[in-house]
Amino acid sequence: MTRLASLVLVVRDLERAMALYEQGLGFARVGEASDVPSLGARHVFLRAENCLLELLEPHDPDKPPGLFLRARGEGVFALELRVDDPARVRRDVSDAGVEVRGAAPGSEERWYVRPADAHGVLVQVAALEAPEPS
Repeated sequence: MTRLASLVLVVRDLERAMALYEQGLGFARVGEASDVPSLGARHVFLRAENCLLELLEPHDPDKPPGLFLRARGEGVFALELRVDDPARVRRDVSDAGVEVRGAAPGSEERWYVRPADAHGVLVQVAALEAPEPS
């Protein structure tokens, strides 16, 4: 079983994006917007019934979200999938010739596939019962 747990969108204007997703589409804000120095961006989490949405507004053009915005414009930057057996899925992805990064093989921790290997999107994988990202 695989389910989509969260999406990360890179946006030019965080306030404008929050207006659309929160006020217009009914997502509920999870905390206040804050800076993420390691990403060179401000972010906010919004929750729908079946998914967590993170909006990222880059302010450092040399960090990954800023590079993404400059190269591609606004859009889906990353997604997180939850799976029932992350170790098996990791082996299957590796056996398919795709490089897996992150936790050690056999680990139940989060791991990921680089955008270069996942058709332009950072794909994070975690166990179904893993804690929500923060």
